[in-house]
Formats: sequence, C-alpha cells, structure tokens
Amino acid sequence: MDNIMDSNLPKELEIIKSAFSKRGISDNKNFHIGEFVEIPEQCGCFKRNGKWYTYHTDEKNFCTFQGPYDLHGIIYACAMELHVSKYFKEYKFSEEETKIYLHNFFHKFAEIDENEQKIK
Repeated sequence: MDNIMDSNLPKELEIIKSAFSKRGISDNKNFHIGEFVEIPEQCGCFKRNGKWYTYHTDEKNFCTFQGPYDLHGIIYACAMELHVSKYFKEYKFSEEETKIYLHNFFHKFAEIDENEQKIK
C-alpha cells in the first residue's frame, strides 16, 4: 500500500478516529482504522492510491473492499460498516458516494488498482 508516502495520513487518521471517539464509538477490536488486517471476521478502512476503502472479512477470510472514498466519505462508510450511521448525519453520502457504496465491490488489491486506472 502507498500509505508510507502519504504525508496526510496521520492527520486523516486522527480526523477519522476523532469523529468516532466524539460519539463514544471507539476501541472496537474487530474494526481497524488505517490498516488492513487480513484475518477472519475483521473490518476497517485503509488508504490506497490516495483514496480510502473499507473492508470486511468473513469467517473464512474472504475479503470484500468498497470504495474509493474521500476523507468525508470514508467516515460515513465506516459508520455504515459499524451500523452507527444515524450518529453521523453530517457525513451522509452524496449521490455519487451512494453509488460507490452500492456498486463498487472488490475482492483483490489488483481489482482496486485496475478500477483506479479506469477512473484516471
């Protein structure tokens, strides 16, 4: 992942974590902000190619990614993943972000990269 070269990452991670902690939603051991944890029954968000993605792994470690989102969109996407979106109304998806949430599913990093190439 290209997080190492992203100078905005620490600031963005703090913004995301702060949005959840302000609402008393934090320390979920199965939800990882800013990293991809490839073990069963985990979810979270990470940044790749300058865009944010959510992920969810099932009990057999089959992973589904969704995105890409900007910083505002990833906060709401994470809230949706955690089933707490009612507390994040100010981050609600735009029409375009809703389309991304409903239609952009990937199962491999290569699929994410291919999609990014199509967008450019």
